[in-house]
Amino acid sequence: MSTQHTPNRTDELQTRIGKLVGAGGGTLQLADGVYGLDRTLVLPKDVSLCMTPHAILRALPGFKGDVILLKDADDDSRHHPGGWIRGGVIDGNHQPLTGLKVVRASRVEIADIEIRNATFKGIHVEAGYEVNISHVRCNNDLHKPYAPGSIGIHYSSGDSAAHLAHIIGFETGLRSDAFSCHFAQVHVWNYDPDQGPMPYCFYCNGHCDTYLQCYADSPSIAGFYVVKPSQTFIACRTYYSRWAADNAGAGVLVGPNGGQGTYLGNGYFAAPGHKLAKAFDGNLAGATILGESYRDNVVLGGRECRIPSGDDNGRQPPLNVAGPAGLRLTPRATPPEAAEGEPGEIVWVDGGAATGLYIKTSEGWKRARLES
Repeated sequence: MSTQHTPNRTDELQTRIGKLVGAGGGTLQLADGVYGLDRTLVLPKDVSLCMTPHAILRALPGFKGDVILLKDADDDSRHHPGGWIRGGVIDGNHQPLTGLKVVRASRVEIADIEIRNATFKGIHVEAGYEVNISHVRCNNDLHKPYAPGSIGIHYSSGDSAAHLAHIIGFETGLRSDAFSCHFAQVHVWNYDPDQGPMPYCFYCNGHCDTYLQCYADSPSIAGFYVVKPSQTFIACRTYYSRWAADNAGAGVLVGPNGGQGTYLGNGYFAAPGHKLAKAFDGNLAGATILGESYRDNVVLGGRECRIPSGDDNGRQPPLNVAGPAGLRLTPRATPPEAAEGEPGEIVWVDGGAATGLYIKTSEGWKRARLES
């Protein structure tokens, strides 16, 4: 059914919701079909929404308001279960709208839904906690530009999770301004020539958030922009864009206040014919970086392997190596050359008269004598 012939069902649906509220709550069930909306459809705290796969809530031309579907508790009952929103499609009809917004509601489950062509924001969790997203796709037309400042999934409130989400065609893919959130298997990408560039796939402005197996696909500045401290990134990937400048960008860019992070087993690579300037850049104070992988001749710099041993304020304890094996260094036969290594680096040489432990200081390599 074309947009021009989509009937306006706003009053009908809001009346059905009102009847459910009057009955003490319930679920609005929508079968396959297109349901035109000329203004925001509001779901109160006691009403859930369940749509079949081919049910579509479509914003009509000239839509009044900024949000297509609003989940609102209407009061301060923030610990009241908010129900679920499940299935179907929310279609912004190529307008600068937010597809789904949650305010003053908690314990809400959002699953198995597509937010399509809402070019400002796909999903915005503005308030509440335990607002969990799973099996969701937020995507815009590949051949039309996004709205300025657009975000695919935006969390402004914490203690929530997003799992198995695809975000396509926004200025920022996923942004967290929250705390203690968990994001797993979120794939962010866009088609730059028509949709516009994606400077950051993930804008990580949430204290103590966790990112697991997330894929930053085609950023122009950084895959992960880490703004707040004490965040964790495990088995994530950055694929540097074929549309961005060559020999530029970073896999992880850490802002001045984004230190004390943990990075384990992440990977960094670039489009054919492109090179990523740095895997890591910015403030790495107190960062733990282990097991990272870098495709040869594609990632130029910023390759890091580090365990912090304390910062300027003593907020991290020194590294202790325990166990019967202790610390083991791979031996080499010859002493290091003057240009090798960085200050603080230790090398074990096992080669005749040169045998010893070498440490590079600000004055060059120094050898420690060994006694049997």
